[in-house]
Amino acid sequence: MKIKNTYLTISIFILISGFILSTIYRPYIYRNNIFDFGFADVIGSLVSVIGFCTFVWSQKDYTNKIKNKHIVLATFIYAILWELAGFFNIYGTFDVKDIIAGFLSGLITYLLKVIVEKKF
Repeated sequence: MKIKNTYLTISIFILISGFILSTIYRPYIYRNNIFDFGFADVIGSLVSVIGFCTFVWSQKDYTNKIKNKHIVLATFIYAILWELAGFFNIYGTFDVKDIIAGFLSGLITYLLKVIVEKKF
């Protein structure tokens, strides 16, 4: 039960951080023409896989093998399919930086999983 609460805490923290960064930080950066290495552009992609996977893992116990499959699937959806929807003008806009951020989000999710699993 403690591990599920840890994953829920991570999920809530990541989602709230992503929301705050998207609603406060991003507009501030854009409004003031500040160069932040593109961070403001990719906030949603950076938190997507982490927030999704940790929330799913907070609801039910899964094996590490299944968790790894969740990471791969979520990374594929957020980094590839979501951006392809923008590329084909179905939804949003296409941005290579978001693809990179989506893959980075998957990597960070994997590292968080390793740390949490090691702790418990």
